[in-house]
Amino acid sequence: MTRAMVLQPAQRVTSRSSASVRRESPTTLMFGVGAPRCGTTWLHHFLAEHPDCHFRGIKELHYFDAMHWRRTDWVLKRLESEVRRIEWHATAGSDLERPKILNALADTQEYLRLVRQRTDDRGAYSRFLLNGKGTRKLVGDITPAYALLPTSVLRDMAAMSGASRFVYLMREPVERLWSHVRMAVRQARTATEDYERHAFEILADLFAGREEQHQQILPYSDYASAIGRLNESVPTDRLLVMFTEDLYTPTGLRRLCKFLGIRPVRGDFATKVNDTRLLSLPDELRAEVRRHLRPQYEFAAKYFPSLPEAWQRTMSEGFA
Repeated sequence: MTRAMVLQPAQRVTSRSSASVRRESPTTLMFGVGAPRCGTTWLHHFLAEHPDCHFRGIKELHYFDAMHWRRTDWVLKRLESEVRRIEWHATAGSDLERPKILNALADTQEYLRLVRQRTDDRGAYSRFLLNGKGTRKLVGDITPAYALLPTSVLRDMAAMSGASRFVYLMREPVERLWSHVRMAVRQARTATEDYERHAFEILADLFAGREEQHQQILPYSDYASAIGRLNESVPTDRLLVMFTEDLYTPTGLRRLCKFLGIRPVRGDFATKVNDTRLLSLPDELRAEVRRHLRPQYEFAAKYFPSLPEAWQRTMSEGFA
């Protein structure tokens, strides 16, 4: 499956051209729609540094999920916290880091003003993405939460531009879920001595049907449903479904760049971003997670001609 302002009080600092894009070269609108803990942060870093791409200083805009599920208060709280964090870094950072920090501050303040309108203004959203683009070919929004949006919203997103592109990443299912659990513990700011206990408690909640407390961890593990919604909503030639394990290879990265219509450049596969604290999953719990996620392995084996080694290795352990 291969499977669209004014910066105050901070001013955006840029050394790149702000010339208008020629009409004969429509800007590609790229949506990174998931899944969480599948390399979307690495992908954002890669594209943000790519010479053909223009990404604002916020990785997850949460525009469409906020508007659809009326979560603007949550997004506003998140953005206000991010502004405070960046302002602190602006005072503590070195002169070398300052331009990048001020850009991120300007971007976040601009987007904060947009969300404060609390209205679904696609024109304002598009202008935000395009602001500062210059002659670059692609703009984008990488928000893994979009993976859970209904087909009606995904269709609207695809219709925003005839040059829209959607990218959905899938990581080995057990590893993705366990990474998501550890991220939930980190975000809860659990004391170091409670980290392991809290992680295993979350797993117990998931298996006992108390998942609603934990950031929809299991729905994000449902690759089959997410891909089904995307297939219903997005034209086949505008959707790329890709294994995370393949993304971190030269061949996979060239495939991504070709799909997006940007020149192939090397990726920094050695650098991990947004990593979580290491914690081994005991064999008994790993077997239970594997059994719970069996439908995802069976889906992938049915619809993809070959699976990454990590997936095959887990499947060889069995589901009994």
